[in-house]
Amino acid sequence: MTLKTNNLPSRCVVLVPLDRIDAAKHIVDKFELSAVYEHHPALAMAEVCLLHQYATSVQAWNSKPNEVQLILVHANEMNGTTKMVHAVRKYLPSVCISELRNGQLENVDNDGSVVDLLEDHPIVHTEPIDANELSMLLDNNPKKVDE
Repeated sequence: MTLKTNNLPSRCVVLVPLDRIDAAKHIVDKFELSAVYEHHPALAMAEVCLLHQYATSVQAWNSKPNEVQLILVHANEMNGTTKMVHAVRKYLPSVCISELRNGQLENVDNDGSVVDLLEDHPIVHTEPIDANELSMLLDNNPKKVDE
């Protein structure tokens, strides 16, 4: 049986508490990833920013950029993880965020984008514009109305 590894062409950042580093190393070996381990959300965010900057700087013209991935392993136990995820979503929306769930890497859904899609844009109906109003808008020279 072959294992689908979903290898990434670039390095990824793994945010993991120090006491759970063995689980993170097991996942990195299992999925054959090239990873940087961080134990604090702020440092993980900095690494993600550096990887994103590097990926965009080496990207060839009109080519698909290398995907940057952030992997959360038992990161819900850490303070500041939620804020970091929101910051990544806001400032680096192209970064793929995954989380270890039941021994598999699952994408963390961007709930904000779903909410944005649910809201309908308002439909605006404008009043008709006559020739006099149009000429005032275009060239500041009002025309006389024909009677």
